[in-house]
Order: sequence, then C-alpha cells, then structure tokens
Amino acid sequence: MSNFFINILLLISAIFIGGHLFKDAPFECNSKICTNILLGLGGGILAIGMMIYSINIDSTKTLVDLRVIALMLIYYIGGILPSLITGIIVVIFRTLYFGINQSSIVAVFQILIIILSYPIISKLKLNMVKKWLAIYLVNTFFIIGTYYYLLFNEDNVFKILLEYFIISTIAAILSYYLLKYVRSSNELYKRYKNEATKDFLTGLNNTRQFDLIFNKSVANAKEKDEKLSCLMVDIDHFKRVNDTYGHAVGDIILRELAVILKNTCRVFDAVSRVGGEEFCVLLIDCSKDRAIDIGKRICDEVKNHEFEIVAGRIIRITVSVGVSAYPESTDNIEMLLKQADDSLYKAKQTGRDRVCSADNK
Repeated sequence: MSNFFINILLLISAIFIGGHLFKDAPFECNSKICTNILLGLGGGILAIGMMIYSINIDSTKTLVDLRVIALMLIYYIGGILPSLITGIIVVIFRTLYFGINQSSIVAVFQILIIILSYPIISKLKLNMVKKWLAIYLVNTFFIIGTYYYLLFNEDNVFKILLEYFIISTIAAILSYYLLKYVRSSNELYKRYKNEATKDFLTGLNNTRQFDLIFNKSVANAKEKDEKLSCLMVDIDHFKRVNDTYGHAVGDIILRELAVILKNTCRVFDAVSRVGGEEFCVLLIDCSKDRAIDIGKRICDEVKNHEFEIVAGRIIRITVSVGVSAYPESTDNIEMLLKQADDSLYKAKQTGRDRVCSADNK
C-alpha cells in the first residue's frame, strides 16, 4: 500500500509542477508538436517513477502501479501524440529495466490497446467529466483484466485487484479535480497577467507595458547603435465624437483605430495606447524618413476608413501624428517621447490630419 501512496504523491506533484511550468503559455510552445513532445516526455518520466515504486509480484514478475493513470492524464491534456510518446517510454523502460518476460510482453500489448482506444473515446460527444470517466473505465477494464490473467494462480489475486481498483479510483478522481483546479488557476493567472499589460478596450499595450518596452528599446538602441523612432498619434476632435454619438461609439472608434495601427506598422513595432485617444508607436531600428512615411500612411488609412457605428451609420475621422527619431532628431534618446509630444502639438496647431516632426519637416 505504501507504494500506491507514493504513486499518488508522484501524480499530485506532476500535476502541480506541470501546471507551474506551463502557466505562462499552458500547453503551448513555439509549435504544437514541440508542446506534445515535452508533454509526452513528462508523462514518461512520471510513469517511470511510478514503476520504480510499484508493487512487484515476484512469482510472475508483474508490476502493479498507477502508470496508466499517468497515461490517461497525458492523453486528456494533450491528445494521442503525447500519450503515444509516454507509452513508448513506458514500454522501453519496462523491458530494459525489469527484463523481458511474460508480464512485460503483456504490458506492451496492454499499453498499445489502451492508447488505440483513446481516439475511439474522443469521437464520443461527451463533456469533460464523462470523457474522463470513460477513459478511466476503459483503462481499468484492460488493467484489471491483464492483472487477473497474470496473477490468476496467486492466492490473494482478488485482494490485489480490489486494492488496485480502490486506489486507482481515488487517484483518478483526485487527478481530475487537481487538473481542473490547476487549469482554472492558470487561466486566472493569464487573465490577470494580460490585464496588467494590455489595454482592456483595444488589446494594445497599456501605459505600464509601454514604459517597460520603451526602456528596453532605449537600452537596445544604445547597446546595438540602432535607430529608434517614435510616433505619437492622437484622434482629431475626439471629444466632439463622444459628445455627438456617445462613449459607446467612441469605444468603437478606438478599437478600430487600434486595428489600423497594428496593420499599418511592422509586426515587430510596439503599438500602445497611452491616453484616452492617444497612441504611441515605437518603430524599432527605423530612420526618421521611414517613420514619417509610416505616419503619413497611418493618416491616410484612418482618413479613408469608414467607421461603422449604430444602425449601419458611417462616420470618418482623422488623426494627427508627431514624429521623433534617434539620432536624427535628437542625440538624447531619453528625450524621444517629449520630442514626439512636441511634434504632435505642432501637428494639432497647424491644422490637424498631418504628420509633423521635431524640425517641422
């Protein structure tokens, strides 16, 4: 029984450790295949630990443990590929570490049949609880069946099977609710992290995140001797829009403008909302002339865009853009934001719907 208890402790530890490792991007990597491989390897390590702390029936060389709970856990999380990787690791370790015998051969077929049953279960239209229950019942059916076949001549076979059924049931229930708890905790963590760095309305970087990006960009520009340009973008007469059409329409304008800014700038540029109707774009390794061209393109895109508001009504707006560039406009990179603000003020004062730089060009 003590080894069963260790198996359960390993299972609990794996769920919490795995949840922590994947909390920033749960079950996502640079590619889905990368994630599945890591998940499968983790499941294999967990299963190996369970086999090391298994109940070894010396007469038949049979290992009684909860490795199949690890297998179903990996399948439930990642699908067939990681569970297949886990199964292969289990088979290899089982045969190399404990030797080739009747029990190890049966264990190979046992794992194979269980994994092949998973895609069939996945086709059933079941909710999460019923899916977990179905996987567990299939696992238990094959496991108890093979254990009975291997331990048929043992005097205490029914006691072993009963103990296994009780412990595996407890482990399965515990695993499901712990997994559910870890997933909900990670989702909550991601939401809070996103809210701490993203503007709630537009999804762009908020002021706090912008400050971090700006400081990092300044440091990189100094270190690598790169150019760095800044665009300050402000909606012309936005107060008039809010007063005339209401704040709900103003929110529509802000969201659509955010999309225009992201689509007009380069993918590696940093677009942020830094005020009510004010946005800032950091153009990484971008010259002043190039920054002015991007600013003009933003003005044109906004001016030509039809903002659809309530009842299919269309309105149009314009924006003013202030440009600053390091080192062309200023050799003091710390003054980049102030200079962009000053340029934006000039654009507002000279008629709006235009791009101005620090030297009025």
